[in-house]
Amino acid sequence: MTEAVHIGQAAKFAGVSVDTIRFYQRLGLIKGTTRSAGGYRLFDEGQISDLKFVRHAQELGFFLNEIKELLALRQKDHTCSDVQSMLSRKLTDVRAKIKSLVCLEAELSGAMRNCNRELRLKRAVKHGDSCPLLKRLDRMNGSNGNRHATSGRKTSKK
Repeated sequence: MTEAVHIGQAAKFAGVSVDTIRFYQRLGLIKGTTRSAGGYRLFDEGQISDLKFVRHAQELGFFLNEIKELLALRQKDHTCSDVQSMLSRKLTDVRAKIKSLVCLEAELSGAMRNCNRELRLKRAVKHGDSCPLLKRLDRMNGSNGNRHATSGRKTSKK
């Protein structure tokens, strides 16, 4: 592809929506474009490459501000240590998320086992019976099963 294409075609090539391209441009992730005689935005090969780069970086879990830094590093002379530093921080974040997700999975699995055990033990579940998970969440929240919290204000009657 050597000639510039309209925004819709650029979106198709990059695997993003037209609105996403406009959003990236507002954030300064994608360089400004030229316009056709009809006023349509035109994108060249480099800009489409940048769009693909941003999409792939997002798929890897980078935030847009981080992607902006990566794009800047890509455009200028840099040392690999700059990129390696960013990757190291991202890897630390990913490992923390994995640890958190493992804890969440264990808690949800335990809750599911408790729910299944309760359902097996009770032949007829009545509306007044509460799910063990909901009871536990209420206890953790300190609400003791109350659905509505009071504001603590006294109301005056007129």
